[in-house]
Amino acid sequence: MRINRFLALNLNISRRDSDNLVEKKSIKINGITAIHGDSVNDNDIVMYKNQVVQPLKEHEYYLFYKPYGYISSHKRQGDSKIIYDLIHNKSLKFGGRLDKDSEGLMLLSTDGVWLNKYSHPKSNISKTYLVTTGSEINFERFRKNIRDNDEQLKIHKITEIKKLTYEIILKTGKNREIRRIFEINNVQIKNLKRTKIDKFKIGKMKIGELKKVNYHNL
Repeated sequence: MRINRFLALNLNISRRDSDNLVEKKSIKINGITAIHGDSVNDNDIVMYKNQVVQPLKEHEYYLFYKPYGYISSHKRQGDSKIIYDLIHNKSLKFGGRLDKDSEGLMLLSTDGVWLNKYSHPKSNISKTYLVTTGSEINFERFRKNIRDNDEQLKIHKITEIKKLTYEIILKTGKNREIRRIFEINNVQIKNLKRTKIDKFKIGKMKIGELKKVNYHNL
């Protein structure tokens, strides 16, 4: 395993930060200062700040089809169901929560850096949703870009799929962004489903399914 990947996995940092540590000569392998391109195996001792970097298990990555009616949380809130009623590996963290009344694709992993890349509004990563409404959208009047509670909300693209069904693409993914925009436009949402996050698609996944992603496909 390359040293930058080893550091990223076991210090829970990005590959770029791992490369920076190597460049600053902060890493030693078996007592010798590491350089770019070095590899390590199970018998090598890697040191950072005079401490041994203990090899952890490699991170795990999953796609999860969150059902309607479940809260995206580790902690139970009253009698409401939580996604960890369905996910038995409690070490998995999630990025980009969906509210209780929404369903669809979520990313789960033991790798917090990877999750943050796909969930932080500043990452500018596309997220696609399928929205069913109670009335047709008047595109001439519908405001895709609004300000609400000192926060700028924006729908990047909206396309009519069929009557009362629309595909929506976000690039920010702020809290309840679609619902807030639709409420201000006085359009009722009947169903909201996230179908895609960047290159990851819900495809033919079943409701409640947890699907492992191979590291090499990330």
